[in-house]
Amino acid sequence: MPWIYLLSDDFHWTANGNDAFALMRTDEIRALTNGENVERIKLIASDGAARYMDETIDAMNDALFAEYFRYHLSVCERQDLIGASNHVLDILRKA
Repeated sequence: MPWIYLLSDDFHWTANGNDAFALMRTDEIRALTNGENVERIKLIASDGAARYMDETIDAMNDALFAEYFRYHLSVCERQDLIGASNHVLDILRKA
């Protein structure tokens, strides 16, 4: 089944349990731990804008890539940008 059929009318992912992955909104990620005995340390955008500029990044020399990576590290924890990332890293500590 094409992925487009897994979207609801409001463009929310409707995983069926057999999917290899799931698309989640950041509020859904946060809700996963409601009532659990954990403390959220960080929610980080793993790839940030990289998906939107992958060819540009691939063409960078080492010095330019180092500068791009320095930029990425400076914004990867910004909560206003996390939803634009294809992947996030949720770091939790058992309380």
